[in-house]
Amino acid sequence: MAMIVPTAANTPARRARAPLACAAACLLALLALVAGPGAAGAARKVTTLGATQTNPRPACPGSPCEAIGKVTGFQSVAGSVKRPFQVPYNGKVVAWSMTLSKPKASQVSFFNDFYGSPPQARLAVVKPVTTSREAPARGVPRYKLLRQSPAVVLTPYLGRSPTFALDRPLTVRRGNVVALTIPTWAPAFAVGLADNSGWRASRKRGQCTRTTDIKESRPQQKVGSEKQYGCFYKTARLLYTATVVKGG
Repeated sequence: MAMIVPTAANTPARRARAPLACAAACLLALLALVAGPGAAGAARKVTTLGATQTNPRPACPGSPCEAIGKVTGFQSVAGSVKRPFQVPYNGKVVAWSMTLSKPKASQVSFFNDFYGSPPQARLAVVKPVTTSREAPARGVPRYKLLRQSPAVVLTPYLGRSPTFALDRPLTVRRGNVVALTIPTWAPAFAVGLADNSGWRASRKRGQCTRTTDIKESRPQQKVGSEKQYGCFYKTARLLYTATVVKGG
């Protein structure tokens, strides 16, 4: 189960101060708990995967209004930052965040009809595999799902940038990748960017752009499963981050 931490920029001023203070304290307490005994004397290293100096605006509700759906994916390059979601050391993912647009009612209805409802997301920890019981297509990367967070219904947070602090942090190892799983759809998506932004999706090569392929695709949600990540989309970005604490 996740604890929700709304950001100050997206919370009404009259109601923000007390909840934000409590949320911040809870997140700090979680970080201290993960750090373990002796943390007061030697602070643990904390890294926010996916963080960049500037963040693009999500696509909706303007035109084109686009969302990601029925897929597990991760950003491969975000401007000058390469492999922004590759874990640099052994540790724990203690929280994750999303930047969500607020689509119009008609746009929400379209996404619900196309992908299913309500909008949902969860975090996934995957690792690349070089061999498989299934015969892989030549040169197509495959990833194994190691663990995942609980799914969160996003409807209350559309138009906001919530942070979800994990009651049960996810163990990660150096070289793992922290991906985003979308069981239905999520408007955490920026489009029309430069060619040096691109993300990889859990779809088969050759089934990347047709409407029927996207609608019929499925995210990777069975722990221990291996899946082909055969689609790479340029000029777009998945708008999420993950907070990793070293050690543990």
